[in-house]
Amino acid sequence: MRRPLSLLLSYLLLPLLLVAAQALAADGAPADIENQVKASYLYKFATYVDWPAGDSVPAGAPITIGVIGADSLGEELKKLSAKYPVKNRPVQVRMLKAGAALDGLQMLFVGQRADARAQPLFDSVSGQAVLTITESAGMLAAGSIINLVLIDDRVRFEVSLSHAKTNGLKISSRLLDVAYKIEGKAQ
Repeated sequence: MRRPLSLLLSYLLLPLLLVAAQALAADGAPADIENQVKASYLYKFATYVDWPAGDSVPAGAPITIGVIGADSLGEELKKLSAKYPVKNRPVQVRMLKAGAALDGLQMLFVGQRADARAQPLFDSVSGQAVLTITESAGMLAAGSIINLVLIDDRVRFEVSLSHAKTNGLKISSRLLDVAYKIEGKAQ
């Protein structure tokens, strides 16, 4: 039985709105709020993605999120990881520099400052159980699985099902129901 779209949106967006409201109360800086909302999205994405059963990460081991080219967003993720587990697992955030090893990651966020290096990063994790997330136009074509976009001053996201399949990841239909755009969806 399918749930109404409004109910699905409330499940996904309510935590994001709470974080945004806290951010406004804190200092109201638009860039900070945007990073807090994006960090909340990344956190929620992890709950709606299934990694392959044999992904070689022992039960209870941390979900590791690598962040490159987005230090402020990485700091927001660290704040969330100190408070909230994902799928009953702790979360570890690794701030990555150019040329850093990408082993042991379940998620990789490539910020706008690293757009020029995005393609080689995607190539290096292609076929591995790594959820790649970006925040720039055209990144799905470059190999990203989820791309955050600003539409009417709101953070939305688009998804590439073919890239997710290449990396052995299954994205919940509940997440797809609220995506702005889905590439590779069967008609």
